Amino acid sequence: MYAPYKLYALLESAKGFGLTSAQILHRLPFTERSLQEESLDSSVEHYLTACENVIRLCDDPALPLQVGQSLHLSAYGLYGFALLCGPSVRASFEFAVRYHRLATPLFEIAFDLEDDKFVWKFPDEHLVPYEPRVHRFLLFQQLAQHVTHVRDITRADRKPITVEVATKATVRPELLEQLFDCPVQFSMPATRLVYDMSIVDERPPLMNPISHTTLRESCARMLEDLRAVEGVSGRVFRVVMETPVPFPSMDEVAAKLSVTSRTLRRKLMAEQRTYSEILDEVRNALARKYLRANTFTVEDIASLLGFSDAASFRTSFKRWNGMSPSEYRNST
Repeated sequence: MYAPYKLYALLESAKGFGLTSAQILHRLPFTERSLQEESLDSSVEHYLTACENVIRLCDDPALPLQVGQSLHLSAYGLYGFALLCGPSVRASFEFAVRYHRLATPLFEIAFDLEDDKFVWKFPDEHLVPYEPRVHRFLLFQQLAQHVTHVRDITRADRKPITVEVATKATVRPELLEQLFDCPVQFSMPATRLVYDMSIVDERPPLMNPISHTTLRESCARMLEDLRAVEGVSGRVFRVVMETPVPFPSMDEVAAKLSVTSRTLRRKLMAEQRTYSEILDEVRNALARKYLRANTFTVEDIASLLGFSDAASFRTSFKRWNGMSPSEYRNST
């Protein structure tokens, strides 16, 4: 469950296209007033329902672009502010991917470094089971969000070199080219936002390492809480967390959940998860807990978490958190 900031952005944007709040929020347990005044939780399913309501009444391709443009990082709470004050643009982008589950995710996000290009991509865009019109709406919204977020982090008019879209040209290309201020290509194998590589070496104007460390710790706890309660992956997380080292195999977890390993793998895939990812998250959650306790050496923690040696643990911890175990312990 998530704060309904995306739902509110859709509401405000769609009202500008002539829709009423009742039409936008049809079949949802919210009113415009409750979104504005109450502390509420919403889900991805709630957002998809609202999108279906909007698309049924308004097919203007500018609407999803407007929604994406309006979703500045300040709307994302702790996750957004952590991105704004990262120690470098590269670090902020890595943080965005690592903690993306906190951002009411509609698509998976990732990036590649290709020669002199930095490329944002959406690995599951062909796998998510969205109805075609909803898929197109969300994809255009995601593109506009990404461009907006890059500009928020850099505080500069950073433009993509090119935008590649994996759908047919159902909208006027000039509409997207005007928004992104770069060439836009349709009917491509994958959707990609291509930037010059130099962007990753910039320092965000709002950079603040101390604030970023504090916010990252808060986001890590939020992610742990989210994993513990959501779907099949949450149940797997709890089983692994409650099992002492050696950690259980996927077959053993499946048996505890009274399903076959094949069924468990399929259900995890439906949630865009893998067992190895969840195992890493459990290890990371426990590692952070042991480091905060300040009673275990790094060698002790490596042994407790089933690593072959402390060096392997240090490498994994830095990959998970962007800092070494000793740096993490000093920061807390």
